[in-house]
Amino acid sequence: MERDAASGGDSVKSFTLELRLFFAERATWVLLVLFAVVLVYGLANGAAAGRTARDSAELVEKDTFQWATQVRDALERQALDPRQVAGRPTSALLPPAPMPALAVGQADLLPAHEQVSLWRLEKPSEGRSELENPSRLLAGRFDLAFVLVWLLPLFLLAAAYDLCAGDREAGTLRMVLAQGVSPRVWIARRAFARGAPVLLIAVLSVLVAGQIGGAEGVGARTGFAVLIVIAYGAFWLALAALVNGYARSAAAAATALGSIWVLFVLVVPTLLNVVVESLHPSPSRAELVAEARAAAAVAEKRGQELVSSFYRDHPELAPVGMQGDMMSRMLAVQDEVGRAMDPVKQRFESAILAQQEVVDRWRFASPAIAMHEALTDLAGTGYWRHRAFRVQVETFKDQLHAYYSPKFHKRAPLTKADLPNFPKFEFIEESSAAWRSRVLAGLAGIVALAIAAAVVAAARLSPRKLAA
Repeated sequence: MERDAASGGDSVKSFTLELRLFFAERATWVLLVLFAVVLVYGLANGAAAGRTARDSAELVEKDTFQWATQVRDALERQALDPRQVAGRPTSALLPPAPMPALAVGQADLLPAHEQVSLWRLEKPSEGRSELENPSRLLAGRFDLAFVLVWLLPLFLLAAAYDLCAGDREAGTLRMVLAQGVSPRVWIARRAFARGAPVLLIAVLSVLVAGQIGGAEGVGARTGFAVLIVIAYGAFWLALAALVNGYARSAAAAATALGSIWVLFVLVVPTLLNVVVESLHPSPSRAELVAEARAAAAVAEKRGQELVSSFYRDHPELAPVGMQGDMMSRMLAVQDEVGRAMDPVKQRFESAILAQQEVVDRWRFASPAIAMHEALTDLAGTGYWRHRAFRVQVETFKDQLHAYYSPKFHKRAPLTKADLPNFPKFEFIEESSAAWRSRVLAGLAGIVALAIAAAVVAAARLSPRKLAA
């Protein structure tokens, strides 16, 4: 036991010495300060995007509340024509993300609210109403997730690229090995001493992101984010140890690690994107708009015929003595256009879903992809939450149409008794088990990659191979 205690004390002293040597270099402080600055900048951008989303949501909620109040007050006085209520768009709102400061994700590409009315096709093309720079949307925002996925590996490698390659180049590696030091323990200790300060700053930034505009119950998401950051950092430190087992000089190690970073962070994600687009090309928005216009033109020509056909199929809805008016014709045209557009929209959604499934299946080809998918999932700005919103909006459109359309055609007045039955949109968040399973799968994949790299590095870092 005394020997074990002495060994443990020596390990602590050695680790402390490695830390002191690491912090004795001026470049270390420059590196850590620069990393802290980019993290703060990423946090600020993410927090700003989160505030913008919250402000927009508050405006939508305020407008919805004011309209509901006006309708309630009007119904207190008299009955209303359904056209006065059904014709005004109702806002379907996606609540702000649980951890907006962690990752902007798809929040700057996909709308967080949609206007839904009895006219099921308000416009040929649905999307963001505000103008955005296409180059900015393509590159994405410089948020915390961007720093953690793309820049954290660079800072880790800058701190730990020379674990033993420099000693081999200087001829001092044999002297170190001659002292009976286990090269695996020695290099692991050096890697941990150099990587721990960088990872600590990264973890602190994640903890801060969990507190900035975070929703209730965000603690579990923050905890998962911390684990993923640590696992991701461990993977890159294991790679640094592996490369140092082969590199003959510090410059060679830095070059090799830089090339690996380019491969995993830039090349593989780009190739996967090309493969995904090739396997499941999505219909263009131009095609969607063109088909909507064509369907609208045909439906307009057949407007009166559509109205007559509708009342033949639903005679109980036909107003007494009315053969059809402009509003009924418009509603019939909209229904026809909506039916014509359904196959195109379905093809578009199916292609996007297939693309995401391919990404989920092959995300472990690069830990950067797995890391980004997990962070956006935890932030609540990923694909699956937005998809759930779109699905629920489509369901709400059908509910709205099913409720108001019969009243519209029959000119049945709305009364105070109808108030509790008015369709209202309430977004239902997916169960915690759903996002946890995806995040845990990503975490397990990154951990497996880190262990694989560490095992290969340990096999290489034997005294005989290192001395060769």
